Amino acid sequence: MKIFTILTILALTSAYKITQLKVPLYADPRRAAELICDFQMNDETLHSVKWYRDMHEILRYNPSQKPSIRLFNVTGINVQGGECQAEWCMVRVMPLPFAVRAAFTCEISTEGPRFQIARQTKQMTVVAMPERDPVIIGAPKLVRPGEHVLLNCSSDFSLPPADINWYIGNENQKQEQWQRTELSLPQAGGLRTSWRVLHLAVPTVESGALRVRCEAALPVEPPVLRDTSIVLTLYSRTQLFSKYVANTGARIDFQLVWATMWVYVLIVITL
Repeated sequence: MKIFTILTILALTSAYKITQLKVPLYADPRRAAELICDFQMNDETLHSVKWYRDMHEILRYNPSQKPSIRLFNVTGINVQGGECQAEWCMVRVMPLPFAVRAAFTCEISTEGPRFQIARQTKQMTVVAMPERDPVIIGAPKLVRPGEHVLLNCSSDFSLPPADINWYIGNENQKQEQWQRTELSLPQAGGLRTSWRVLHLAVPTVESGALRVRCEAALPVEPPVLRDTSIVLTLYSRTQLFSKYVANTGARIDFQLVWATMWVYVLIVITL
């Protein structure tokens, strides 16, 4: 029994296996992505390495054949090349400009007569990340209670285009019929920018601050979020009038000082 257990442990430790599968979580359609499969054969002889996109084969490496690497283009992706060695195999792909998610599988097999197989799979999503946070325009520095303000939030170019969400405080603002997210025409790589307006009714409080946040969310898994926020300062009519009077009074006092100084200079000169 002990001898059988030892033989089993030796067989498991010497078995072939995929040690690491490197597939980017996101792939930008403007540049190629490299997918790498690292493996160990130990006492086994490598027969072939195959890469799949979903159920479709895109690369096959067979070291005993000439040429040793064959590429297969399938719908939704452009296979640009590959390179394989005794313990790793890389495939370079250029995603098409469509926001899709696909499974990429690396499969290794041993020589006959058993032709044993090991495989691993990871997901990759075609996404062009926004490079900047969204921008809010139309926000005044001061607002009066009960005032109506029209704000606009624009996202950076991305694929897929971002959904725009508005928050006042922590409360999500529902999209009205005429306040839905709008999209620009597609640019190179299928990228679009998006924007959405917010009709803000300022609360009827005497004073305080109102935090407004715009969130640009890419509808992918896992989600990609970027946001920006502004703070609107609320002033009542009484406070605005007091502030104006205070500023005006300061200007009047300053002008009075200058006039007094000039009168003093003139008196000194005449003497």
